[in-house]
Amino acid sequence: MASTPTSAIVSIQKVEAAPRPAAAARDNNALTLDLDERAVLYPAGKGITRITLSPERGGIAFDAAFAFNESRTPPRILWLSLDDARVFGRSLVDSVYQARPQNAITESMRIGITVHTNGFHIDIAGEDHPVELFVGLNSIWRFALLILRAVDRLSPVEAH
Repeated sequence: MASTPTSAIVSIQKVEAAPRPAAAARDNNALTLDLDERAVLYPAGKGITRITLSPERGGIAFDAAFAFNESRTPPRILWLSLDDARVFGRSLVDSVYQARPQNAITESMRIGITVHTNGFHIDIAGEDHPVELFVGLNSIWRFALLILRAVDRLSPVEAH
């Protein structure tokens, strides 16, 4: 019978997970959408490659990743209350289904959606600054559903 050498004993160490940054923990509820090359934001005049919707202050914050940003425009393009975001999502779906312009007015904002041959022109005049967003036909349905999904995440749970 051969004896096992004592050097063959392996020690097992517990490996602790690295702490997650606060930003990563905060963005767990964020929803992200990659847009096609036809998405453009005005008045900044920048192409948008990705848009992220995240809950903030009881509403929804819209942050953009720009294709170019030499002038250092901040990524926050819009913040909407939950009710305003619900109206925005509904108006966007109506506009896409009917292929015609839509307008929605609430106490804090005015939304105008215009249908064009290659996409949609969304004009949002809020309390802080106006935003014009052009979204191509390839991305408009995903954008509308992203808004509705973000609203659904923040909405209170309905009774059965």
